Amino acid sequence: MKNLRLLGLALLAAFAFTACDDENTGGENENNYEIPATYDFENVSYTGQIQRLDMLDELTVYMKTANEGAVLDAQKMLDMYANENSAFADASLNEADSKELENKTVEGDISMFQEFINDFAAATVEANGGVGSNGTPGVVTSNDGSKQYFFDANGIEHIQLIEKGLMGSCFYFQGVSIYLASGKMDVDNETIEEGIGTAMEHHWDEAFGYLGVPTDFPANTDGARFWGKYANGRDALLGSNETLMNAFITGRAAISNKDLETRDEQIEIIRNEWEKVSAATAIHYLNEANASFADDAIRNHVLSEAWAFIHALKYNPNKKLTNAEVDSLLEELGDNFYTISTDNINAAKATLVSAYGFEDIQNQL
Repeated sequence: MKNLRLLGLALLAAFAFTACDDENTGGENENNYEIPATYDFENVSYTGQIQRLDMLDELTVYMKTANEGAVLDAQKMLDMYANENSAFADASLNEADSKELENKTVEGDISMFQEFINDFAAATVEANGGVGSNGTPGVVTSNDGSKQYFFDANGIEHIQLIEKGLMGSCFYFQGVSIYLASGKMDVDNETIEEGIGTAMEHHWDEAFGYLGVPTDFPANTDGARFWGKYANGRDALLGSNETLMNAFITGRAAISNKDLETRDEQIEIIRNEWEKVSAATAIHYLNEANASFADDAIRNHVLSEAWAFIHALKYNPNKKLTNAEVDSLLEELGDNFYTISTDNINAAKATLVSAYGFEDIQNQL
């Protein structure tokens, strides 16, 4: 009997050890497959997305020379947008002839960006390096002398409308509305191409590429750019870094393990969280506009950024505001940032705060 009791205790201890060991694997989910801590999977490729981020980087660097009084070449910018005529200083981008920003932009917005580019270049020609003011395009310096920005005659900073606008109409749109939608998700998930993965895995990776973060984000934020940079900027209040990254990692693991229910759950998380980043960033810039209302340079600069992040809200299948409501917000900001009122700014902010439930953090964003 004593031996039986000892055997029973030994079995109980062994069971407890095994159960404890299972609880502490940490890398498996309820469906018992491994979920890595970083975006570390076999057969991953999103080079096209990296190239497009690089293209917008180089276009932005060129546009910012207007802040120093440079006159810009509209055709050069249009060529960079469409990747034509070897417009990039980085020769590898010119060689990526199948990759461009224009053909990944929301179709209805392409002409808008072409118009932005042409208007921007024409304003720099008219200014010819001069000082800007209401009714006159040119460079405007902040009250403390530390910043200077090129505005058109209405105080609009086309650099922001183009750079941040393409973040929305190209990167965000492609990420949440194209690559995570049924057209790219309801595809082959059996045939593995070396270095690429299945078609479904590859499309998920491409969506991840548009976020613009390193594979070990958010532990590592070095190199985060575009949406990754702004998610990180709002992270202290939203916690979006971890939410977005966990969803991308979990969804990719789910696809590899044919767990489409979990994949779809992660798609919803990504769409909702990415939208929150855009809305919160718009509010952040509206707050800055109020705080620097008497400074033409800062106010016009941040309002131009707010305009672009509001405009992006059109391009999420789960969007909380209709396109008409987004257009109404943009109309509230008006078409002349020299003459905008704090009432206009606060009305736009109030609509965003209410739609996204940011009442508790609205003034900290």
